Amino acid sequence: MADSPLVSILCLCYNQEKFIRESLESIKAQTYKNFEIIICDDFSKDHSVEVIKSWISENEDLKIKFVEHIKNEGITKTINELFKLSQGKYLQILALDDLLEKNKLERHVAILEDSSDEYAMVFSDAHLMNDESKRYQNKFIARHLSYLSLQSQNFYEMLLVKNFIPAMSVLLKRKNIVAENGWDENLPFEDYDMWLRLSKNHSFLFDDVITCSYRLHGNNSHRNKSLINHKAFFDILIKHKENEGVRNKVFVHLEGMYREKTLKDEHKIFYNYYPMQSFSERFIKNNYHPKIYRVAIEVQKFLNYFRIFINGIFSKQ
Repeated sequence: MADSPLVSILCLCYNQEKFIRESLESIKAQTYKNFEIIICDDFSKDHSVEVIKSWISENEDLKIKFVEHIKNEGITKTINELFKLSQGKYLQILALDDLLEKNKLERHVAILEDSSDEYAMVFSDAHLMNDESKRYQNKFIARHLSYLSLQSQNFYEMLLVKNFIPAMSVLLKRKNIVAENGWDENLPFEDYDMWLRLSKNHSFLFDDVITCSYRLHGNNSHRNKSLINHKAFFDILIKHKENEGVRNKVFVHLEGMYREKTLKDEHKIFYNYYPMQSFSERFIKNNYHPKIYRVAIEVQKFLNYFRIFINGIFSKQ
């Protein structure tokens, strides 16, 4: 084991007292033993800190560092802080409500050790579970993709459409995170932006064995739509504006927000980079009432049909 590379497990906690012990025990149970655990509580309002300190006191034989914030710093600032404290060749990020299968690190370290510089990380699918750790029939990736056949490849174009990679399933190569200068602290979440940045120049390895479990609960962003940060979505994709398909992908999301009357000022980011392409987009840019937009769309369709009809008549003459 002395020749095995060190894995740094960066643990993020915010109001997760109910799940912390189970999550940390899933780390302790790993068959791969050369790891360090770096935990941060980001100013929880519950008893998370007490639970963490109690578990640490019971496991003094493990390499553990604990950071306790006196104010809430957010995920990206926290993860950069833990990253700077870490020393591992590989990085595992784990929210302390999720679980690792006991052979997770062993499998993924072996996969990365056998990989070339083409690959920045390895990931797998994840089980879905509830508050009581009971698994649902469905899996994580199936919630995001209409097909389940994945293989190791470059996922950049697929990720531009949506983020389908379970963050807790990923094992990262440290050198690639260093090359990216860590996580963007202007964003409220860490995974999607990093996957896109890494996939621009690297492929990802896919492990078809499920290696973790993702917990769905009330405070979880995948369950609570009010936690979705639309500004962050635009900030992330604008970084990839040189890609020809990005405008259409962002606009589909933008139009959906507009129709649902959830636009605030986020769309101004979009139009700062992309000029309007149609008359109807003027309604979105100015956030006019969606009913007016629907009328404008129908008028556009009519004009297009009329233009085709007229052209057809003259082409026959």
